[in-house]
Amino acid sequence: MSEFPVEETVRRLSKRPGYRLVTYREVGLPHWDVPIRCRLLKKKSLSVLDEFILRSIEAGLSVSDDIAGFLVLPVEVVDAAMGRLVVSGHIIAVAGRSNAQPVHYVLSDRGKRAAKELTDITPEERTLRMAYDGLTRKYVFIEKSMRWRPRDLRDLDILEIPAFPADPPTVSPEDTSGVASVLRRITETAQHDLLTVMTLDGKREKFFVRALALIFESVDRSEEIYVQFAIDGRVSEEHDLAFAKAEGLRKLGIVGSLRDVDPVVDALLGEELIKQRADDAEVEAIRRTTENFRVQLSSLEEQAESASVEKREQLVDLATGVAKRLDDAEVTLKRIPVRVLEVHEHAPLLVDALNTAQEQLLIISPWIRAAVVNDRFIKSVRRLLESDVAVVIGYGIDDGKSVNERDRAVEKKLQSLAAEFENFRFIRLGDTHAKVLIVDHSYAVVTSFNWLSFRGDPNRPFRDERGTLITIEEEVKRLRSDYMDRVNAAGAQSDSRV
Repeated sequence: MSEFPVEETVRRLSKRPGYRLVTYREVGLPHWDVPIRCRLLKKKSLSVLDEFILRSIEAGLSVSDDIAGFLVLPVEVVDAAMGRLVVSGHIIAVAGRSNAQPVHYVLSDRGKRAAKELTDITPEERTLRMAYDGLTRKYVFIEKSMRWRPRDLRDLDILEIPAFPADPPTVSPEDTSGVASVLRRITETAQHDLLTVMTLDGKREKFFVRALALIFESVDRSEEIYVQFAIDGRVSEEHDLAFAKAEGLRKLGIVGSLRDVDPVVDALLGEELIKQRADDAEVEAIRRTTENFRVQLSSLEEQAESASVEKREQLVDLATGVAKRLDDAEVTLKRIPVRVLEVHEHAPLLVDALNTAQEQLLIISPWIRAAVVNDRFIKSVRRLLESDVAVVIGYGIDDGKSVNERDRAVEKKLQSLAAEFENFRFIRLGDTHAKVLIVDHSYAVVTSFNWLSFRGDPNRPFRDERGTLITIEEEVKRLRSDYMDRVNAAGAQSDSRV
């Protein structure tokens, strides 16, 4: 399966009228693979009316009026059907020996074969494996490539959304209608009609569909929380509604955890910086403008790809103008001295930091997860180090003894990198709750967003993960100095233990 485009999806879906995005999470939506014993009938090649006309002719009725009378149907309907059968070669029209005798019909060889095949079609029993959605409580079609086993999610540390209710589905003839709607999407049964569901025929196995859960909060009524699910980048309103009806917010404790305040952020910022934060409405207006320009630019570039030469030149000119306005809007946003950083802005900013730092990069994160600190991340850090950029990563909220093997392997890779480059310091702080990103003297971010574990952390609480971005050089230097003192102290303790 291709890399799940989480950050791009979050950015695209982050705008919901009347709400703001508080946090997001990769999740697995619960399903069961259910073996169902069914009675099927292979679809017939001819319609019911055509079949009865063939059988009527086979029984000796050869005139359309007689067949219409036998079937109790209007002559016009029967004539039209018999005309189709003549065209398809199933019956042959034979003229009467005189004008007084009507045209009569006989079966062609093809018609005789069709009549026999129709007679031979009988119901069959078969066990079909159907997917059952644990939230919507419906049978659905799920491609094999979309199915993730529980251990697959555990390997990636992705949160499992429980089924509501938790029990797997029962199977009875009452499920016939729900199963029938899915059959036509399954290749092996596309040419069959479902007569009835009979019973469960084996073990029901649980699997998950990988998705994205976006948590929104009303801007007018702070107590209103809304969870939106996106599967393969597309919003699934059916899952949103099912989760809401099942009181998923309460059962997963999302509302309570969202109300938890991260005291570390305000403590690091101090009252003066908090007072300088730009008005949310002002920042949001610039953000919307930026996003609109980005959408326009993408649309113009897409149109230009398939346009004529003359039209392409016009579209390129328009795109150039939009790109210039987009750059201006982004510069305006960056120049705000202190502003709120929305949750969906963090991950792209981390990528930007790894690509643009010229002198110093400092990252403080309580946890390190392999889902974030992957090969691409390590290559980016190596590239900075080879360019003589000083990189510091301070991490660890405890002694690290409970770290799983995948995450421990990542720590070892970073430790090896630190041993290779003098300008890289990788220090376990052991008690840090802070989440800080500082790039050169350009900007600093103090946040509730876990920089190095925002993906692949099933224990990550559903917390308001907005941060504060500071571009005031004196404050950036102050924050960097404070954390370098902590890093140096932790490093000295580590050296003394050695």
